Amino acid sequence: MSSVIIHTLGPQETDSNDAAHYYVQQKLAGKAQITLHDSYAEIIQCFSQYQNDFFLVPTAFKSAALNITWGELHYQYLDQLLLQDCFMHRLNPLVIIENCTRKNGIAYSHPATAKLLTSKVKLQHMRYSSSKYLAYQQYLCDGQYVLTNEKNIALSPNEKIVARYEPQMIWSLYQIKG
Repeated sequence: MSSVIIHTLGPQETDSNDAAHYYVQQKLAGKAQITLHDSYAEIIQCFSQYQNDFFLVPTAFKSAALNITWGELHYQYLDQLLLQDCFMHRLNPLVIIENCTRKNGIAYSHPATAKLLTSKVKLQHMRYSSSKYLAYQQYLCDGQYVLTNEKNIALSPNEKIVARYEPQMIWSLYQIKG
């Protein structure tokens, strides 16, 4: 792989960015450019512009905007993507946080982690975010619950951690055929 550009989810605080840096260090001797995007949907909708670049996505991928999962993405885009590599890389610890002073039942989550959140707390309104980092930023405005990365948070006296997880993840690196 020469002159490698890897497209994945940003901002820098995302697990996707961490996984991309891990891969570049482990497999490419630090020689690649990582391009971060606001959502996976943004990358997918621009495959034709990224011909011969690479796309890094977790197998837990789920898009509310495109209404697809990783498996559906894999098959739907067979003509545009060529699976090049897969690897395991641990996610940053995940936490479910509750703001105990808010009783509005509003929760924020990335679509891929929403069922984990709903399995642990009773909520009335699920709002999807394109990243766990963004979910936390939105939760700060009006949320009662959020599922995010532990490294993103600064707990206030009004908040508590409901649950904490340290999951492994399988990552897929595709070459974009265009």
